[in-house]
Amino acid sequence: MPLYGADGDQRVRIPQPAAPRDAVRVPRPGAGPWDPAARHTRHLRLRLADPARRGEARRLLALVLDLPPLPGADPAVLIAEVPDGRRAVDVLIELAWSGIEVDEFALEAGA
Repeated sequence: MPLYGADGDQRVRIPQPAAPRDAVRVPRPGAGPWDPAARHTRHLRLRLADPARRGEARRLLALVLDLPPLPGADPAVLIAEVPDGRRAVDVLIELAWSGIEVDEFALEAGA
């Protein structure tokens, strides 16, 4: 459908695909992609079956997530900050391929 401008030139309206309803977000004033409040971090909590393999698991988590896991008091527990659930799955897959058994894990929303 041609549209005519004030100076007589023809302009064509190009249809744009509609965004899905769940993808529409209303931005907060002052919030941008670099705003710390806009980032949603999660913590992956792992309990290793063999605490003696903690060092190997820490190195593996640091390689997969590009940052080391947080220190914990329990030698069998590792806590790592993950940006999303897919990266948490990547960690579990890498641990399984390396033969490091995990007794339990939890993905918790960070503050």
